[in-house]
Amino acid sequence: MNSAPNPPMPNPRQAKGFMVTIALPSALPASRLQVGDTFALHKNPGEHLLVEQTATHPDLPSQLIIAVSGKTTPITLHIDEPIRPLRMPRTVHVTCQLCDQSTETELELVANGEPKTWVCNRH
Repeated sequence: MNSAPNPPMPNPRQAKGFMVTIALPSALPASRLQVGDTFALHKNPGEHLLVEQTATHPDLPSQLIIAVSGKTTPITLHIDEPIRPLRMPRTVHVTCQLCDQSTETELELVANGEPKTWVCNRH
């Protein structure tokens, strides 16, 4: 019977190398929202809102107009208003810290965190 520990395995969310990520905080400014994100407002954490469209208010540049799925009227939030992120899928561009090779990869920021550094599988 072999009692040797299992060798390190590639990160399952980044099979092209090794990525270091930093967890997202529990609150982010509304300005970080993009189409496809799901979030909740702190005053109503049980209501999950799916972003269908975002735009800067034409008369108030510090306000965002956000169309959310299932609502006929968009909501308006200040760009700095804290929201609770629930799902934030992103395609991120990363560059190897050792050889400058680059790639794009899919990350779910809420589950996986924001990428900080990446080393490709050549090292």
